[in-house]
Amino acid sequence: MREGIFRGLILVFLLLCGLKALFAQETLYTIDTQDVLSVVVARHETLAGEYEVPPNGRVVFHGAGEIEVRGLTLEQIAERLAERLKARLKNPDVTVSLKKARPLLVFVEGKVNKPGAYPILPGWRVFEAISTAEGLSVPPERAHALLIRGSETTPLDLASIYHRGDPKANLMLKPGDKISVQEHETIRVFVSGLVEKPSPYDIDTGRGAVEALTAAGGAKPEAALSRAVIMRRDQVIPVDLHRAVVMGDPSANIPLQANDTLVVPLNQQRCVVLGQVNKPIYIPLPDGKPFTLSDAYAMASGGTKRAITSKVNLYRLKENQVERREVPFLNFLTKGDPTANPVIQDGDVIVFSETRLTFDQVLGLISPIVLLKSAGFID
Repeated sequence: MREGIFRGLILVFLLLCGLKALFAQETLYTIDTQDVLSVVVARHETLAGEYEVPPNGRVVFHGAGEIEVRGLTLEQIAERLAERLKARLKNPDVTVSLKKARPLLVFVEGKVNKPGAYPILPGWRVFEAISTAEGLSVPPERAHALLIRGSETTPLDLASIYHRGDPKANLMLKPGDKISVQEHETIRVFVSGLVEKPSPYDIDTGRGAVEALTAAGGAKPEAALSRAVIMRRDQVIPVDLHRAVVMGDPSANIPLQANDTLVVPLNQQRCVVLGQVNKPIYIPLPDGKPFTLSDAYAMASGGTKRAITSKVNLYRLKENQVERREVPFLNFLTKGDPTANPVIQDGDVIVFSETRLTFDQVLGLISPIVLLKSAGFID
């Protein structure tokens, strides 16, 4: 019984010793610039002294010459001094202590109002360091920032920190960290047409039409995003902003060059619904997405009781000729047949009749197409 207790005590003692040694290893202080060292050599007062570590990390000691101390512990420095002094002393007894610790600093450089080195305080993050440097001298979204820690470099999202207060982006700092804030290179482009704020804008070099549109406050509801163009000197470059913005396709975001003009036109696509519907109507076709016969039927508030849905007349102007197509729309309404619910095109005239019309009678209904053309709705 006693033997078991004795063994247990020994194990606890060894464990405590191991933890103490591990803790000591992890907390050893290493010397760097601005530390002040105190050196004592037993029985040799003339070799004692205090030394501030210079920027190059090399200290000239009395009787021992120049020694590189940066990155060494106090014990390692004492060993090197003793080794040097053996040339003139027998068994030199050297003690090195820390007279004054260097200030623990973080460094902020670049596009801040007061670049410099600042003593770090507990709990400091990126925001606190930049605030101590009197803030950014450029807008957060214009800044390209890095956190440099030794050989590691981490990008910083200052827009997330300043505009959204994102704690994940606001990284914790350690002594010796460097925050570098630079400004993105920009180009001047112009945005016109159906956007909220037509104007010249500076965007980051390498950015595209989507970023220019965003800078202009986005498109107005009546804009034709899919028909936008880039005016570049003697070129007109189509850009499908609907695919880039709404569908999220990055390949459609054409990069811009200096002095490009992005033009977002008015959506002029229209169709008309006539005949036995509750609300005959001209309908602007939505930009960049299909608009079907059932959509037009719904916007016309549906058919009257006298409407014939089994054969809906769809008239389409093609090469200055009016073509008629009979659509069995009832098959879509009752059976969900997608072939009976065609996509409507710009300039289409949809007629819900109550009796079969002659072609001559239909020509009287085609006048809306003429009106659309004269109003500039149809090219």
